[in-house]
Amino acid sequence: MSLHPHPTDLAHLLLSLCQTEVWVEGSEQLPDGPMVVVSNHRSFLDAPVLIAGLGRPIRFACHYYLSQVPLLREIALGLGCIPLRQGSQRQMHFFRQAQASLAAGMGVGIFPEGAEQITRETSPQAVGRFQPGFAHLALASGVDPLPIVPVAVRVWEEWRGVDIPMAFFRWFDPTEPMFQQETGHPVVFYRRVALKVGSPLWLTHAQRRGSRRERLQVIQQLAAAAREQVQAGLNP
Repeated sequence: MSLHPHPTDLAHLLLSLCQTEVWVEGSEQLPDGPMVVVSNHRSFLDAPVLIAGLGRPIRFACHYYLSQVPLLREIALGLGCIPLRQGSQRQMHFFRQAQASLAAGMGVGIFPEGAEQITRETSPQAVGRFQPGFAHLALASGVDPLPIVPVAVRVWEEWRGVDIPMAFFRWFDPTEPMFQQETGHPVVFYRRVALKVGSPLWLTHAQRRGSRRERLQVIQQLAAAAREQVQAGLNP
């Protein structure tokens, strides 16, 4: 018997410890099998909220710095997250693991805003620019058809802990550019949160067969459509 909890069990445990309540709207739209989940991102609780709320393991991409800090690293790996790496090969490392997970019928999660929203003070209704990496991943995947599921994390009640100075993280990795900032890392705890599941965006083999220009258009359209659904899901 494994001594490590299942990712969904660990997600529920973390939410219980943080006294976080989660409601889900639109769960009937969730497809079976492999999918790419994209969502807004303001708290370290976003991944466990989505895993617990959607009721299945989802392997989220997480920033390199999470893999360098003890305890955060163990939690991220326990949730099944795939840490990005520094340097030119960081995306390729993630893409290989993500594609293998999709091929095995698992869910993969990406926060298209990256670390932009989580490392500064932002409004719960604000959505940053969606980077198109998730669309590139979907286009390169061999799963056909592949659903991309936008999910809005709508916060009803939260509280802020004490910001963690970025200088603290330099003890674990002095080379990480993010740690060179003189600002603090916000610590946002959710009390009550609702997940709004949007309509899946289906990517088919026909879209993958287009010219390079056509594929770039598909990527741009997917990024815009996913962001639009997430933003709409945050509106009252």
